[in-house]
Amino acid sequence: MPSKIESVYTQNSARVRSGRVFRPALKSILPVALFLLFTLPAHSQDSIAPEKERNWSFNGYVKDMQSAVIHDINKTWITSNLIHNRLNFRWNISNSFTFLLEERNRFYWGDLVALTPQYKDFIAADNGLVNLNRNIFTGKSFILNVSIDRLWLDYTRNNFQATVGRQRINWSQTFVWNPNDIFNTYSYFDFDYEEKPGSDAVRLQYFTSASSKAELAVKADNHKKITAAGLYRFNKWRYDFQGLTGVLTQSDLVLGLGWSGQIAKGGFKGEMSWFHPLKHFSDTAGVLLASVEYDYTFRNAIIIRFEGFYNSNSSNSSNILLSQFNPDLLNVKNPFLTGVSLYGSISCPVTPLISLALAGIYNPYNRMYFIIPTFTFSLMNNLDLSLIAQGYQSYDPPTERLSQTTVYIRLKGSF
Repeated sequence: MPSKIESVYTQNSARVRSGRVFRPALKSILPVALFLLFTLPAHSQDSIAPEKERNWSFNGYVKDMQSAVIHDINKTWITSNLIHNRLNFRWNISNSFTFLLEERNRFYWGDLVALTPQYKDFIAADNGLVNLNRNIFTGKSFILNVSIDRLWLDYTRNNFQATVGRQRINWSQTFVWNPNDIFNTYSYFDFDYEEKPGSDAVRLQYFTSASSKAELAVKADNHKKITAAGLYRFNKWRYDFQGLTGVLTQSDLVLGLGWSGQIAKGGFKGEMSWFHPLKHFSDTAGVLLASVEYDYTFRNAIIIRFEGFYNSNSSNSSNILLSQFNPDLLNVKNPFLTGVSLYGSISCPVTPLISLALAGIYNPYNRMYFIIPTFTFSLMNNLDLSLIAQGYQSYDPPTERLSQTTVYIRLKGSF
């Protein structure tokens, strides 16, 4: 079935046939490009000078991304633009205490905002206990949003570490789908959010050796529901293994395991989780999620990756596009389409400045597939230009073919 966003596109298509056409992407990117070209070299020159040792750091990036949603190449394209600025601040207070604050500022404008009334709610969604995500200004065609996704205090002493606040708790092993990632579910398609979301949580870690540790984490979400789980990780037979157990949003028992090692000089990883409702335990069915990945790096730096995913949840999981914009829609029990999904990718450095990648996903149960090519060109130190496309096609229902392609042109400068 088509997503809600697709329905909005269809219902409003008459509104964009009034003469608006796809503005050249480079025209939108040019002002930001000029800004970065003048500011980044100056920063690089300053960094050559010796600096006194300090107990804090500050860095970030600025990105400008033009996008176009295309249902039919001969019809009107739905365009939008995003200027994305991230600021990262870290303060090493002492040998034991560290404070971190990271936030992102995003300015959206264009047809996608104008034609999707609920878009501002997608952008402002915050699944944490404390709402640290705000739309500062909104209009018919624009949104200015400020979001804090990292805000924590860390205490480390000997083999013990405690972290309190908004943080990322990464228990996953595989690349695309992460059944063990019960605290920070995210969408693979949201490629522009490299840092991934955080949780309002308390995390305790005790390192029993160089390759093993025990963890306990407790998270509260925006519905004041508690997720609590423990994990133990150890090394055996040159593999890293992990087991976890806990309660998801006070409603489901969670049991999970994962591993990471090598086969034939390539990475072999996997993870699985089983969720079962606590209420009516004996007369309800559980949900099983499992993913297995193999990746291999050749001598010429070409990387291939294959991953398979199984989702036994029969609930509707076709809101792929919506989940890119609203973290509250993501569900660790149902992160992707039902049944078996297959992923494959290859990435290749053509030259030291140019890299190409191609990824694909196929789900035979929903008769849906995705094609994702990526081209990246390094314009200069800390300045990259990328061209990314996300195209999908499905036959659900079988008598109807649904397709959409979204093209992104992104300029990113880091400082």
